[in-house]
Amino acid sequence: MKTGFFKTLCYSLGISLLAFPITVAACTGIQLKARDGAIICARTMEFYNDLQAQIVVFPRNYPFNAVSPGGANKGLYWKSRYAIVGINSMGKDAIADGMNEKGLSVGLFYLPGYAGYMNVPTRKIARSISSTDVSAWLLSNFATVDQVKRAVDSGILINKGIPLYINGGIPFPLHYNVHDAEGKSLVIECVNGKLYSYYNPLGVLTNAPTFDWHLANLQQYLNSRPNDACMKPDDSLRSFRHGNGLAGIPGDFTPSSRFVRAVAYTQSVDPCPTAYEAVTQAFQILNAFDIPKGVIKDPAHPGNNVYTLWTCASDLRNKRLYFHTVNNRTLHMIDLGKYADTDKVLFFPMDDPMEVVQN
Repeated sequence: MKTGFFKTLCYSLGISLLAFPITVAACTGIQLKARDGAIICARTMEFYNDLQAQIVVFPRNYPFNAVSPGGANKGLYWKSRYAIVGINSMGKDAIADGMNEKGLSVGLFYLPGYAGYMNVPTRKIARSISSTDVSAWLLSNFATVDQVKRAVDSGILINKGIPLYINGGIPFPLHYNVHDAEGKSLVIECVNGKLYSYYNPLGVLTNAPTFDWHLANLQQYLNSRPNDACMKPDDSLRSFRHGNGLAGIPGDFTPSSRFVRAVAYTQSVDPCPTAYEAVTQAFQILNAFDIPKGVIKDPAHPGNNVYTLWTCASDLRNKRLYFHTVNNRTLHMIDLGKYADTDKVLFFPMDDPMEVVQN
């Protein structure tokens, strides 16, 4: 790890270990910085069925209308200040992960058992947004993490939205990972109807419990280092296996274990010279978090086996979104700069047939 990195997190929040439910979605998000200063944020998307995801480009001045409780589009109405590229689900305007032309990125991450939205009075419904509208609202209106934090801290209304059948008939319980082109990161959570925003020194996010719990949990791994350990100071007795410096960090797919492992990897890797090399490094790291279908089984819901649907990486300097899917491992790229001046919504498929190079 970077020298003393975990020690900067050595504080106690007074939070005991909690029993929390297995997540339906098991996403992992990271951030990397190239030596040329470019910021790359990347994440996996896991779910138990096909979300019919597409790449979508929203033009400037696109009219968004937030969902209100019960499902009608009677929430906040606004027009986008910025062009946006992102990944949607089920053909909706909701953006699971996206980036705007200013280099702001927002991702939706599952937070079951903890996310709790506001009971918005009827008279204020028209000023509220649902949990799945948050990413579009942030990407439409803000250019930096600091701007987002000021807006969140001044108060936004997140209503309970609409129960969705793909989520078992309840609103999506979410928290939000925000990055900007300067390398700042922010986590936004709505718990018991109250909004919290945390600057994120790690750039890492997974799922439940809440972000402050994950930071406190890192105290258990203060001695983890990427360096191979010697058994004698003169190096005359050494382990015959590489990688023993990180022995003991958890390797399972629970959110707490993935969080620790993602911090360990992102804080240990050698910085890449350029943005593109950092993109490839991000995919290499996230390969270690891929969940093959069937590795996680929910006995209460046979067949609802969580697996990795797609992985994406956003180059926040060059405004390029890279992705591959479970069915097509070829790396694809959408350059937002090429489409930023469009005057209509554009859609691009994510699951083209994969071409296998035969030599």
